[in-house]
Amino acid sequence: MAMQFIMKKITLVLLLLTATISSAQQLYVEGGKTSSTFDYKNSQGNSLDNLQSTAHSFMAIGYRNQLFTKNLHLSLGANYAGYGAIGSDDVAGNFMEWDANYAGLNVGLDYNLFNIKKASVYVKGGASAAFFVQGTQTHNNSVMDLKNNDDFDTTLVAMQIGAGFSHPISENISFYVQYVYGKSLNLSSGDAELKITSSNIGFGLLINISKKPA
Repeated sequence: MAMQFIMKKITLVLLLLTATISSAQQLYVEGGKTSSTFDYKNSQGNSLDNLQSTAHSFMAIGYRNQLFTKNLHLSLGANYAGYGAIGSDDVAGNFMEWDANYAGLNVGLDYNLFNIKKASVYVKGGASAAFFVQGTQTHNNSVMDLKNNDDFDTTLVAMQIGAGFSHPISENISFYVQYVYGKSLNLSSGDAELKITSSNIGFGLLINISKKPA
């Protein structure tokens, strides 16, 4: 009985989603810069000092659709992004740098707060799951491949929150710029804690693919 109730609820949600899919369908293409760093604590709870953020590029593509109301949209997409950090140990005189790239899938919701003439200002939140592609760690003059490294060669699950501004540039195309802050869940497989924080500035296009009524 409980399973039948759950299946009915899932069916209802799918029907509601299907009802919204006939309008306001869009594709998006986005690129930009990511500033990232690591939030690291060893097994004793001590942080790694002198870690600084590094800049990387990202790109994303996906689908966006109106959900229930004209101000709320659901987006599903794929992205490729780089993350890293740089630091030093003043006591031992060590230099450290990390550079890791991930490809992943993301889901998000954005809500239009208000309009300024034809432009719109919105807030958004989302989650992503990304998979390690390649990366390196530099320690002084030694470079190590991060492939098969338990702390990096794993699934990067992160939560994001941000805000943006969009403006139409033609009947079917809009331009947008947005800022998104993200933080991952713990990547470390041991007693230590490693999280990646990121700040993204993205520029993109929304392309309307909805069928116009005859």
